[in-house]
Parts: sequence; structure tokens; C-alpha cells
Amino acid sequence: MKKSKILMPVMAFVMAIGLAFANKANVQSAGWINLDGVATQLNDDPCNGTGFSCRVTFEDDEQERIFTVYTNQSLQTPKPSSSLSPHSLPEMPD
Repeated sequence: MKKSKILMPVMAFVMAIGLAFANKANVQSAGWINLDGVATQLNDDPCNGTGFSCRVTFEDDEQERIFTVYTNQSLQTPKPSSSLSPHSLPEMPD
């Protein structure tokens, strides 16, 4: 009986710690682009809304390319946006 009085609170404490690390928040990345064949993560998230595929341009890009923004590093699913025109970002990611 004495062991169960100590064991139950210890087990509850261990379970609470375990569950605290089991919760994975839904973290949204800023988006990914295909930069010269390499998946590159954006620093800012210009995309919001739905209806169109999100596209970006960079002010410091001499070639003035338009990049499609994807939801993850695999570059398979375009990120949605409410704007048909590309969003302009100040500088290209590193």
C-alpha cells in the first residue's frame, strides 16, 4: 500500500513530462522556392488566402525571375495565395 502511494504520483509526473514533449505544434514555414535547382526556404511569408498559387519576385534579382512558392522542401505542393500577381520581396534568400 505504501508503494502505491508513492508510485502513482511518480507515474503521473513522468506521464506529464512525456506528454509535454509529445505535443507538436502546427508550425507553418514561410515557404520554399526552387532557386537554381535547389530548394530554398524564404525568410518571410508573403502568401495568405486561397484561390491562386503564390509567386514571388525579388527586388535584387537582376534577371527579374518569378518563383512559385511551395509548402515544403519537396517542392510538390504550391502554396495558396489570394493574389494573382507575384509578391515582391526585398532580397533573395541565402
